[in-house]
Amino acid sequence: MKRRSFPFFLLLTALAAAAFAADLPPAWRSWRYSRSLASPHPDILNYVIIDRDAFAHSGNRLADLRIIDDLGNEQPFELRSRLAPPPQPVSIPATLRENSFVPGQFTQVVVDLGPRASFHNSLRVQTPESDFINWVEIAASDDAHLWRIVKLRAPISRFRKENLEGSQTIRYSENNARYLRLRIQEPSEQFSVTGVEAFASQGVEKEEPTPAPLIALLPPDPASAPSQTQWTVDLQSAAIPVAELNFETDQREFYRAVRILTSSDSNQWQPAGGGEIYRYSVAGRTEESLRVSFYELGGSRFWRVEILNGNDVPLSSLRMSLAMSRRFALFQPRENRSYRLIYGNARAAAPQYDFSRTLRIQPNELLSRLDLGPEETTANYADPRPFTERHPNLLWIALGLAIVLLGYAALRAMRAPDSAAQ
Repeated sequence: MKRRSFPFFLLLTALAAAAFAADLPPAWRSWRYSRSLASPHPDILNYVIIDRDAFAHSGNRLADLRIIDDLGNEQPFELRSRLAPPPQPVSIPATLRENSFVPGQFTQVVVDLGPRASFHNSLRVQTPESDFINWVEIAASDDAHLWRIVKLRAPISRFRKENLEGSQTIRYSENNARYLRLRIQEPSEQFSVTGVEAFASQGVEKEEPTPAPLIALLPPDPASAPSQTQWTVDLQSAAIPVAELNFETDQREFYRAVRILTSSDSNQWQPAGGGEIYRYSVAGRTEESLRVSFYELGGSRFWRVEILNGNDVPLSSLRMSLAMSRRFALFQPRENRSYRLIYGNARAAAPQYDFSRTLRIQPNELLSRLDLGPEETTANYADPRPFTERHPNLLWIALGLAIVLLGYAALRAMRAPDSAAQ
């Protein structure tokens, strides 16, 4: 009975594989994977979001990505990390009017943004201090006499001993006051401030999808030392671009630095940046930041994340998750055509299209998102590598045969004079 069922099992396996396989046109047989693009809209700009499978199975970090139609024609597209470029921060000229110290209380800095200051909502403290965590109160005024608080309490930090830059930027309630007053809560000595850079308020950004979940909430490594809480994560691929770390904890108040290291083999680790997480209460309201974001970090399979506890106890009920960067492939479909996204050819170079140079997305332009179909292997796949690379063992076999033949020839050569002598 078992012998009869085995061929049936093989048949089911083959049918299942065939269900997720597709033929590609001859020119594209060297691409191992493809995905259908559902219901394109030819009258507007279309886009698809590249998922984890495409990143992991791309042969060369998405340089092999292509869009083709049902006739086998290549469709120009543009690959972007955002649908629209982010607004650039605009610095407002600022002049220091006061830089004083009240012993046992705070350092006070007053900044003049000029008589016609535009609306602003963030600033950056410029300081040569290398290792600190300080709380700052920010107030605004039109005449430098009557002040209103626009941020009751916010942290600034730097951890140069840990090779972490921290953050010296503070966001506050939007206003167009001429003067800003900073009180840096450091009672023992004056906190050194060399300047303050204020930034104009940005317009409403075009909504962007959040980073894609990558690894669900993980508990810390059980062997973490008390001075730091640690996670070690294997992404199974070095091609996944991580963009964000998210933390969860029920600790009520804290401020901790986060350090990131990466490795290709889980033995040698290299620093890869970091950030900080915090939670505190002010005026009955909770302020928190439990996310460490960065443009993206890729090229490493193994990740190590460390929360530096110092002399404090580890955060309670702590969990961490990872999210990956988004990539958007934008293109303009033709009428009455269907499309496929293809990838998985390590020998393909990144394409060059006029479309990439001429594409301009207007602020209120309507875009159509297309869903990706299931990943399919190429049924008529043709490996683009040379014969010797596809069959590396043949070189060793040929070398072995050559050694045997040379040995045999040498033996015959040594026996030949003996035969002549007889």
